Amino acid sequence: MKIDGYQGTNLYGEQAAKLSKNTQLVADKNQTSNKSSKESTSVELSEKAQKIMQGAQVEPEIDLKKVATLKNAINSGNYKISAEDIAKRMMAQVNIQKED
Repeated sequence: MKIDGYQGTNLYGEQAAKLSKNTQLVADKNQTSNKSSKESTSVELSEKAQKIMQGAQVEPEIDLKKVATLKNAINSGNYKISAEDIAKRMMAQVNIQKED
C-alpha cells in the first residue's frame, strides 16, 4: 500500500529546529531590551508637581497631648463626632484646592 504525500521528512526534526529558532529570537530580543534599559532617562516635573513633592516631604507636627486626650475620649466612649464640623472642614479643604 502506498501513502501519497509522504515526503520522508522528519517532522520532529523540523519542529525542533523551529523551537530552537524561536528560542534564539526571544533570547536576542531580551538582550536588546536589557541594553536599552541601561540607558538613562530624565524626567522633568511641572511646578505643581514639584510643590506637591515638597509638601509630601514635610512631616506634620504631632501634638502628642492632643492625641492622648482623643485616645482616652474614644476608649471611654465620650468622644462625640460632629458631622457638621466634618462637613465644614471638608468643604474648606475643597475650596483651598480649587484656589490652587
